[in-house]
Amino acid sequence: MSQMETETNAQSQSASFFKELGGFMKPYQVKYVLSVIISIISVLCNLGAYLFAGKLAGIIFTEKSVTSQALLITVGIAGFKVMNVILLNLSTWVSHHAAYETLRDIRSAIVEKMLRLPMGYFETNGTGRLKTMLVDRIEGIEVTLAHLLPEMTANMLVPLTLIVLMFMVDWRLAFCILLWLLIGVLIMGGMMIGYKAKYAGQIQASKSMNQAIVEYVGGIRVIKTFNQADSSYKKFEDAVMHHANYNIDWVKETQFFSSFGSSVTPFSIFPVLIAGLIFFANGSLTGETFLLFMMISLGIYGSIVKAFSFFDQVAQMGTTAKEIRDVLDYEELKRKESDKTQNVSEATVDFSDVTFSYTKDGDKVLGGVSLHVPPHTMLALVGASGGGKSTIAKLLAGYWDTTGGKIQINGKEISSYSQEEINNMIAYVDQETFLFDMSIMENIRIGRPSATDEEVIQAAKRAGCDEFICALPKGYQTPAGSGKLSGGERQRIAIARAMMKNAPIMILDEATASTDPENETAIQNAISKAAAGKTLIVVAHRLKTIASAEQIAYVEKGKIKAIGTHDKMLKICPEYANMWSLAEKGDNK
Repeated sequence: MSQMETETNAQSQSASFFKELGGFMKPYQVKYVLSVIISIISVLCNLGAYLFAGKLAGIIFTEKSVTSQALLITVGIAGFKVMNVILLNLSTWVSHHAAYETLRDIRSAIVEKMLRLPMGYFETNGTGRLKTMLVDRIEGIEVTLAHLLPEMTANMLVPLTLIVLMFMVDWRLAFCILLWLLIGVLIMGGMMIGYKAKYAGQIQASKSMNQAIVEYVGGIRVIKTFNQADSSYKKFEDAVMHHANYNIDWVKETQFFSSFGSSVTPFSIFPVLIAGLIFFANGSLTGETFLLFMMISLGIYGSIVKAFSFFDQVAQMGTTAKEIRDVLDYEELKRKESDKTQNVSEATVDFSDVTFSYTKDGDKVLGGVSLHVPPHTMLALVGASGGGKSTIAKLLAGYWDTTGGKIQINGKEISSYSQEEINNMIAYVDQETFLFDMSIMENIRIGRPSATDEEVIQAAKRAGCDEFICALPKGYQTPAGSGKLSGGERQRIAIARAMMKNAPIMILDEATASTDPENETAIQNAISKAAAGKTLIVVAHRLKTIASAEQIAYVEKGKIKAIGTHDKMLKICPEYANMWSLAEKGDNK
């Protein structure tokens, strides 16, 4: 079964917004209840206007002259309509306040949850999907949530009450109206056949399109540089066209039910006219009652169609709520809950028979890794791509929990520390260098927000950044997103930021991967300075940067094949010796 089919089946299961996220509404339930009560009164006022209009029509057609009673009823109709508008707006104002407060709490809960999620979650869930959920999907709930309870409740309750009253006045005409409405509703109900599965498919098509857009826009420089415009645009175009075609096909499938039902349901006056004329002719129906039922038949459909219009949105809310609940219930890293943090000046890292799989039944990415990294030493992880080097580093950094074995810092399993303690002990720099859209000074200061400008500059000098930063037009105040920084320069700024954190453990995961040869020496010097007094773990791309490491581990197929110093590895590990030979040949060209 494909991933899309699996997701579709999962989302097509019964999901309700009130079941999944109803708890977020409880703090504001008074406002929701108040909006419902006001809305019911508003709809009653609107129907009261129709009832008075029917009464007025009866007086006009049965009386020889307009009486004071008719004038009084006219004033009553106007009063009902004015109250309907005022109360409807008041109900909407109250419900919108409650809805926005509810969505604020949902967004806050998601953002807080994201801080506790494994970092690996964000690797497997694209930014396009998360952005769509956090912004678009939640925003889409607002309109339904603000109108659902007050308007749907009122527009369902009032017609039901009115139908009961109609049966009390004349059950024959009431039956004609009810039967006609039921036929129309059943026709329109055809639009809901297979709705949940279709909507889940539409969500998937939307996610794919958003992810394709984010990828296309984010990678536009690479696309143009490598002349991949045609193939990349084709991927983007296919995702957009699939999204459009899916929605068009869905509309085609429901068009008959929508058009036919919309043509039939509003005109319940037809059976009322036919039956009413027959009953009026034989004297079993008064003219006033006949006119009253004609007015009711024209007004009852509006309330019902408003109520039924929410059914589609309720199903959409259920699917969105399930998606949000999946994030809120996602398994967090196993960490100790603690409000107290202990500052650690040095750290020993131990991996003991660590195994790891991305899924419970998936293949093992790591198969029994054991390592011991004493404090103030450097461990370099080398090997072919896909061997598991970055996975080892990311497990220590908190991307995932291990499947088996244990990881210890200073003799304690990392699950025995709070997440804040782990964050304080580890500074992590990966190959995907991310700098915020603010000054270089503030980007480096993120490592330690309390640092002075002078301390930031000192960290930049240790990382080999000061010279090129000072050469920029605005120096340290140059925006990091200005496009004036090379890949190697951005990496050195990221290293300076990690050094500024002054954590006892520093992880550099392919941090020199995109470094140009001119920057390599500077990066090597930066790493050497970063290692001073730290436990340094480096996933190496360029071997020259790690030749002085106390330990170099060759990782192959998720296992440590060999480990030792550079000189020892040249003797005991042919694969490492070959990599070193190739690196030297490249330098001599």
